[in-house]
Amino acid sequence: MTKKIIVTGGSGRFGNILKGYKTKHNIFFPTKKELDILDFKNIEKYLKKKKPDILIHLAGLSRPMKIHEENISKSIDLN
Repeated sequence: MTKKIIVTGGSGRFGNILKGYKTKHNIFFPTKKELDILDFKNIEKYLKKKKPDILIHLAGLSRPMKIHEENISKSIDLN
């Protein structure tokens, strides 16, 4: 059975690796503009529109660590 899958963080390290795999499933890699994971209403609207079977959350801040130290709240919210 074909599944509809949403992957956050599609432009990141792991998202780019997933884009290279061939699959029978319909996989969507929304941009930050399409799916802002820090905006609950935006998330709700996007998921209601797409109606995915699976949501894989890969978005987040990684390195350099200076990014986390300068904005710890955003780091926690994203990750």
